[in-house]
Amino acid sequence: MEMNYIIEILLTAGIGVITFFLKRTIDELDTCKRNIAKIKEDYITKEDFFREQNENHRKLDRIMDILLEVKGEIGNG
Repeated sequence: MEMNYIIEILLTAGIGVITFFLKRTIDELDTCKRNIAKIKEDYITKEDFFREQNENHRKLDRIMDILLEVKGEIGNG
């Protein structure tokens, strides 16, 4: 009878340890999934980045053209 109690206690402890590590692993996976979802929401794609960079370059080119035009008018005037 005493041997049955020891076996039951060992099985219960083993199941408890397995449950603890399984729950911890599942919680870590859930956290990773939430972080990945947040990253997908917050960050832009490579194509969007290049498109924005090209737009900024066009704006800077227009500014430079205007500045050169104004400088030319001042120099000639």
